[in-house]
Amino acid sequence: MIRRICTVGLLSCGMALGQAVARPVAATAAASAKAMAFDVVSIRPSKPGSPWGGVQVLPDGYRAWGIGLWATVAHAYFQMELYSTDRLQGMQPWMTSDKYDVEAKVAPADVAEWQRQTRTTQPQVMLQTMLQGMLAERCKLVVHRIPAEIEGYALVVGKNGPKLKETPPGEVFPAGHVQPDGGEAIGYRPGEKLQVSFYGFSMGAFAHHLSGMSFQHPVVDKTGLTGKYDFVLLWQSMDPGEDLKAIVVSPTDSNPLANWNFKALGLEVRPIKIPTETIVIDHIERPSVD
Repeated sequence: MIRRICTVGLLSCGMALGQAVARPVAATAAASAKAMAFDVVSIRPSKPGSPWGGVQVLPDGYRAWGIGLWATVAHAYFQMELYSTDRLQGMQPWMTSDKYDVEAKVAPADVAEWQRQTRTTQPQVMLQTMLQGMLAERCKLVVHRIPAEIEGYALVVGKNGPKLKETPPGEVFPAGHVQPDGGEAIGYRPGEKLQVSFYGFSMGAFAHHLSGMSFQHPVVDKTGLTGKYDFVLLWQSMDPGEDLKAIVVSPTDSNPLANWNFKALGLEVRPIKIPTETIVIDHIERPSVD
């Protein structure tokens, strides 16, 4: 069966997951954030009838609009692309039913460091610490963590070795979706075969990108390759001239990367269990509104 991938996912990024460690978290989150905290924070109920919103990391802060506070709590503890209510326990009903607009700005002196740390494929420790501090202060949030596992993939080199072209020094990339480490990705275009073209990509960035294409199945780089490469990832079962709309979407697909031709690149993706965490909410209050 042919599966459709979300065209937005072609140009999205995933996450990097490290070893999870279970530990209690309470007001200590706010204490750890004192050295770097948001300068100005506004939390207000969304206007009645507002359309469903989202979450965005800005060049000088964080924004959530028209969405339940669960999203900000999730973003404070998980990488943005893969968080979900499934990984939060102890949520209050109002966390999903009540919609809020959150605006949090970084002090001008901290903008450069903020931008440096949020433009990376690595876990965004600074952003998450600041969100945890904000939530501890405004919502009296107290949580603890318990070990968990998530289904994911390891990106590895195939038995015959990689078939990747190293990026030439000084190469000018076509206009595409710019990655945190400087590479660019160009997704499907009408009239072409279904494919994604990558320029100046490290394998770490490629794994991060694949995480955004795999419907909440994170991908970790286990290739051992340290260079940057130009390559094209093809959708292997799409016939020439086939309409992209005919491919069926299945976010619950147990093997969402199966139809991508990694073999042509000398690579493989292998199912693995990735250690992570579940966040248990011990206490939370509706935010103090300004």
